[in-house]
Amino acid sequence: MRPKPHTLLCTVGTSLFEGNLRRLDRLEAPPPNASQLQSAFTRRDWRQLGEELAKLDPNSRCCGAEINTLCQLRSHSDLALRKVVFFVSDTEDGRDTGEVLSQYLSARRDLDLEGPAPVVVEQLQDARPRDFRNHGLRNLVRRMGEQILQGGGPEFVAIDATGGYKAQIAVAVVLGQALGIPVFYKHEKFSETIAFPPLPISLDYSLFGTHADLLNLFERGGTLTHEELKDADERLFLFLNEEKVDSASLYELNAVGQIYLTGFRITRGRTIKLTPAKDRRIPTFRSDHYPKGFKEFVNRIWEENSWIKTARSTDYSGQAGIKAVGFRVRHWDSRPVLEGTYLDKDGFGARFELVLEDSSLDVLTLAADRLNEQYAS
Repeated sequence: MRPKPHTLLCTVGTSLFEGNLRRLDRLEAPPPNASQLQSAFTRRDWRQLGEELAKLDPNSRCCGAEINTLCQLRSHSDLALRKVVFFVSDTEDGRDTGEVLSQYLSARRDLDLEGPAPVVVEQLQDARPRDFRNHGLRNLVRRMGEQILQGGGPEFVAIDATGGYKAQIAVAVVLGQALGIPVFYKHEKFSETIAFPPLPISLDYSLFGTHADLLNLFERGGTLTHEELKDADERLFLFLNEEKVDSASLYELNAVGQIYLTGFRITRGRTIKLTPAKDRRIPTFRSDHYPKGFKEFVNRIWEENSWIKTARSTDYSGQAGIKAVGFRVRHWDSRPVLEGTYLDKDGFGARFELVLEDSSLDVLTLAADRLNEQYAS
């Protein structure tokens, strides 16, 4: 039986300010404490504002979508909420809205909800659309992924995707659906919060291992040209944004790509273990001319990761295609192999194979991702 989620991840917009508090004087039926609300808002007294909002019916439109949904979900039969995390935009209004919501939670002790400091999502703003698309939405996925893990995993988390930019809401919905997390939403004209029906979404992580080195490069902010991606699986382009620069195409990771990476780390990272290897053997090298520092690098990786059984240098062909230090899963003779690449300061490269106790595809993919995070450049 699936446990009831105890942590709510809540996307936050700024309609509480723009659509409600800045228009109090235009409401046909203002709340009884409208003057106190207006005064606190004008003075930027977020503590008093939170306390004044706490005096209203939480279903009041004046309270804003985040408070409306939060209070409805607090008593939802499928949830057992103890904690709520607000994700706010990288704007002044976003930070201020988050502070007001935190003060509201403090004033509503009857809700018995833990409310840590709101999470400011870097570059989630509307002043620079390109940064919003290429960085802000990806950062949202990263930050939500961190909180999913802190909450104990997808089965202990729910998402309220009511507030925020439309693209922000869409990304939160896709992330939730991809991880099997219940996602809730409330339109301003709805009288209640609704749950998105589960969709038959599943992610094929076999592509991750094959392009683990490229995905890591993209995640670190790197870009590649179409020519550099000519041998990549066509499915990889689903995870990339294309930018035209001087008539050439440059590709970088998009929000769906970040969901793909985050989804693998959360689902596989919690169930797969890189266990210490038995009968470890020091790395072996063919009688070839190697890049400067190559043997030292391979030996260091073997020494620092007890789950690597041994390592060995591989075929010397194709060295010109090595562009960086990285790790990926290749298929040799119909078997998956964990391959590393090394490049010295002179641009001279070499490849090597890392042998694990368990050579299943998921284990090798997780190993490639962990090594890329630690050693790739």
